[in-house]
Amino acid sequence: MDSIQILVNVTGFALIGVIVWWFFFYKNEKTTAQTGAGGMQEVDITVQGGYRPAEIVVQAGKPVRLKFTRKESSSCSEEIVLPGFGKRARLPENQTVTFVVTPETPGEYRFACGMNMLHGKLIAR
Repeated sequence: MDSIQILVNVTGFALIGVIVWWFFFYKNEKTTAQTGAGGMQEVDITVQGGYRPAEIVVQAGKPVRLKFTRKESSSCSEEIVLPGFGKRARLPENQTVTFVVTPETPGEYRFACGMNMLHGKLIAR
């Protein structure tokens, strides 16, 4: 076996390891929204290769301020869609776009990019 074959094998095994980690061991960040003045729940969400945090726990029936800041130039993350609330907006790079929504009932409210490739969810309890 020459050095090229060894390099190809090592690279292949490294890629297999990354794929196994991504599908079986990677956990999305989860956070609970902080309650600010006036009882408004707030959370900052960074958009960069996904949503961080990707899961946000909030109290049902109380308003939530979601602040999305896009830190990348990928065309996939240019738009955010919150179908459960009938909201959609463009996300300019390095600017914060704020939504105020109220999950009236407990449950999961999903959000995604305009291409439906990046996903996150609001978990109302």
